[in-house]
Amino acid sequence: MDAWSILLEVVILLAAATLLGLAAQRLGQNAISGYLLAGVLLRPLFERAAGTAAIRLLAEVGVALLLFTIGLEFSLRRLRALGARVGMLGAVQIVGTWALVAGAARTFGLNWRQAVLVGIAAAMSSTSVVLRLISERSELDSSHGRAAVGVCLLQDLAVVPAMLLPPMLAGSSQGAEGLGGFAAALMKATALLAGVYVLMRWVIPVLMMRAAGARNRDLPVLLATVVCLGSSWASHTLGLSAVLGAFAAGIILSECALAGQIRADLIPLRAAFLPLFFTSVGMLTGLPGWSSVAWLLALAGGVLTLKTAVVLVLGAALGLRPGDALRAGLVLAQAGEFSFVLLESARRAGLLEESLYRLLLSVSVLTLLVSPLLAAASPAVAAALESLLAAAGRRPAPQPRSPTPRLRDHVVVIGYGPAGQQVVERLRSAQIAVLVIDLNPKTAASSSPDAPIHYGDATQQEVLESAGVARAAAVVVTVPDPLTARNIIAQARRMAAGAPVIARARYHVHRQALAEAGSDRLVSEEVVVGRELARETLLAVGSHR
Repeated sequence: MDAWSILLEVVILLAAATLLGLAAQRLGQNAISGYLLAGVLLRPLFERAAGTAAIRLLAEVGVALLLFTIGLEFSLRRLRALGARVGMLGAVQIVGTWALVAGAARTFGLNWRQAVLVGIAAAMSSTSVVLRLISERSELDSSHGRAAVGVCLLQDLAVVPAMLLPPMLAGSSQGAEGLGGFAAALMKATALLAGVYVLMRWVIPVLMMRAAGARNRDLPVLLATVVCLGSSWASHTLGLSAVLGAFAAGIILSECALAGQIRADLIPLRAAFLPLFFTSVGMLTGLPGWSSVAWLLALAGGVLTLKTAVVLVLGAALGLRPGDALRAGLVLAQAGEFSFVLLESARRAGLLEESLYRLLLSVSVLTLLVSPLLAAASPAVAAALESLLAAAGRRPAPQPRSPTPRLRDHVVVIGYGPAGQQVVERLRSAQIAVLVIDLNPKTAASSSPDAPIHYGDATQQEVLESAGVARAAAVVVTVPDPLTARNIIAQARRMAAGAPVIARARYHVHRQALAEAGSDRLVSEEVVVGRELARETLLAVGSHR
């Protein structure tokens, strides 16, 4: 097949991915679902084409760029900011899911090497899908959103050792004779990571700064592309996964001052290749036969249920509200980009037969397809769980401070972030008594008789009673998550019928829902920002006249 025929196939794939990606988004799904379906539907057209290898090569370039940008988004500072509880949840989720899935795989007859790989692949979630689902619902600052992002960051970090497993396990499968190959693979991986670290830590940032200083926007993009593809080539040359080098380079380069701009510049380039990766995955999967549909649905349902249950149980054990833990579990239940890459690497290493490989791909694709539906249903499912636990008397008892009956006509401020702190400061300067409710135990530890801060979940009636909401002059809700804020407003309105409830609306679109919940006054961040921008602009223009 000549180059023009291959180009025609690429055009057909991209066109189908575009159409089905748009259709998926119109139906409330993720565009990646459309890319996968495009590959599934086009498989009969391409399965005999000689250009499939070329398309797979372009797809590998796409996933290398994807994982490079995901690595750029990784930040140890961001991970530390999420807290030890979220970090522990991510670490235990990976180990727990891996152990349970690996045990189930052994029960179904897979050997221990296959079980190890299948367990790790199942433990991974799609960082790009999770971030998009959470950000589209404005839940990045919510308790379950922070938990889901933290788990994704830990999963991303675990990818580096996970991608070393296929070649190592393939070497160890040869018994004593394979120990030399195992040691060689380990040494190659160590050399690769050490070399990438040296380059990304001390050499490339200097070149990046020089390229940026040249005031030519093309140079940093070209250098980042060279870094990404060069790292992939080095990893492939050493007999390791090609994407491992790109991902490791992205993680190390994430601490560079230009990481944000590099990521922004590479997004258009990545967008041209990313659909090829997912459509190629869809082509490898194909449409399942009728005889295997029930089996496929059962396996996908089992993976979704198990991953959700692991996060629910572990999250609740680590102090998350059961509803928040359940919502985080539903968002994280799907397979991820790393799952596909790991399974492909295992197939190339001879650890997975073609039939098993395609079955696992089909299960992974199905979990991705239903992921937006699970995210959309998660608020209702979490609310139902909270109601069941409350009715059964199994809800974890809140641990508020003792009631403060002497406080009357005070203002209850819920949430002590930057917005809440400004409210408290202004009220206290006006000699108005204030009581704060916050879910951060470190914040509550700084409480004093003059500045009382109660630890607790303000969606629970007992916590609001402890703060004397029924006797309050006003209630101020500064919580950014719209769903949590709506629940707090409704609870406060029932308990303090005469007190005004003032709430923060992070986005203007949430004003109606918060007003319907019972808020008397709403402060829209977008409106406030717009006014401040206009004021500063007028001042700037006036100073130059």
